[in-house]
Amino acid sequence: MSAGVVAEVKQVLYDWWDGAEPAAGQGHFGVTAQVFIGSADSELADSFDCILCSPSMFAERFSVAGWGSALADEVLPGGEVLPVHGVWLMKAWSRVAFEAAVERLVTAASPGPNWQTVADRIGRHLPWEYDYKHDDQMNTRAGLPQLTHSFWHDEYRA
Repeated sequence: MSAGVVAEVKQVLYDWWDGAEPAAGQGHFGVTAQVFIGSADSELADSFDCILCSPSMFAERFSVAGWGSALADEVLPGGEVLPVHGVWLMKAWSRVAFEAAVERLVTAASPGPNWQTVADRIGRHLPWEYDYKHDDQMNTRAGLPQLTHSFWHDEYRA
């Protein structure tokens, strides 16, 4: 019996909204995190990305007055809905706590019969760079048209 594919975190990159990493314990922060995850038996990695912020920063940046994105207007005219898949909230910043949570997620998703399955599992919580390409491949195999929902950004379909 095969041991299957086991994923591991290769690297985490942070793009701080206010320019610099806050002190541990700070309760108002926001960052876009890019987590590179791959099979433990390979140097290769895929990108899984999320918004990570405090509830107060989320409220500030994504208030009803300005979502910060045209995405909500595309999903429901009038901007009444904001999909938040891939948003992680923390009461206070802790690099250790965030990276430990990602490690737990990656461990829980492994092993799998192949990388696609493991990446899909992780992608339920951290959006995977190939999610939409995979959806289109599955439709093509089933003889169905590719998905064309307007709220899927072109960069995901490239």
